[in-house]
This record gives sequence, structure tokens and C-alpha cells, in this order.
Amino acid sequence: MELLKLPVGISSVPYITPTVHVVYPQVYGIHSNVQFKINQDIFNLLIEVLSMLQQPGLVTVMSGTYEIKTNQRNILSLTLNYLGDFRGAHPITVVKAFTTDVTTGKNYQLKDLFTPDSDYVKVLSKIIEAQIAMRDIPMLDGFEIIQPNQDYYIADKSLVIYFQQVEISPYYVGFPYFIIPIYDISDIILENGPLGKMVDFF
Repeated sequence: MELLKLPVGISSVPYITPTVHVVYPQVYGIHSNVQFKINQDIFNLLIEVLSMLQQPGLVTVMSGTYEIKTNQRNILSLTLNYLGDFRGAHPITVVKAFTTDVTTGKNYQLKDLFTPDSDYVKVLSKIIEAQIAMRDIPMLDGFEIIQPNQDYYIADKSLVIYFQQVEISPYYVGFPYFIIPIYDISDIILENGPLGKMVDFF
């Protein structure tokens, strides 16, 4: 029998250097091996985001924190939201998401949420294309299709697909987010995956 699906414990940890002042999450209260793996994976993502913000030849002051999007039913989904200030140039924010099963430590890319035979890229892209038109979101070069490993997070009973600054739209638009109710894509999600665990009809 699966253990009671209580939220996992989260603590905030500062990461401070002369040019970096950020906060990142660490989990506690779960199996030690899984806890170590998840915390190491989060830290590795932290370092990846900081490297994305670092610009050669420029002094980059980095700040930011994290947001917990889902912490229930043994699924943890969160984002690291960090800002790079280049002292004169436009500041850049990077938001990177992390979704894991707190009983196994398995991390999930977007493709891992869907059945192997589903054309999830096409299905999600059509939904996003319709939302772009409905919300009249400005595009840089139009929108055709998402990447197979597109950024996402899970928020309660919704899948949220998002794009980085200037990935598909002008700088002033910020981050285009697209909320997709899980029930709208229930025919292609994995029953035992993170999205399947968020709904009650399986």
C-alpha cells in the first residue's frame, strides 16, 4: 500500500557570494536516499540557472527565490525564479521548473507525463496556439510548435507550459504562461505519472 500522500517538508537555503544572493529549496522528512537525490538535483538546477544568467565580460548581480507550485500526492513541482542584473543592460529573468516524485526521486521532463504513443507535442501546441490567438499575445516570429522538453510545471489540476523571456515573444511580454486543465488532456496522460496522480478519475 502506498504511504499517505502528505506534503513533503521544504526548507529555504540561501546561496550567497559577492554577486549572488538567491534562495533555493531543500526537502526533508522523506527516505534519506531519495531526499539526498532530490536535494542534489535541485542544487544542480540552481547552478545551471546561475550559469545561464552569467554573461561574459559583464558584472552580473543575481538575486531571486523559488515558488512551490504543487506539493501533494507525492508530487513536488517548483520553479527557481532568478534575476540577472547587468548594471546598464536589460535585466534578464530565468525561470526553470523541477518536478519529481518524492517517493522515488524520479524527475520528469514533459515527455514523461504522457503515454508513449501520444503525439503530446502536437496536442499541446494546438491548445497553446488557440490561447495565443484568444489572448492576442504578440509573437516574435509566429508560433508553430513547442519543444519536446518545453518548460512546464504542475499547479494543482493543471499543466502549465511556459516560455522564457524573448523565446517566442518580445521582452516586454515577459513569460508567456499557458494553463491547460489536466481533464482537457486526460486521454494522453500517463495514469501513474505526475498528471495522473493529480486527478481522481483513474
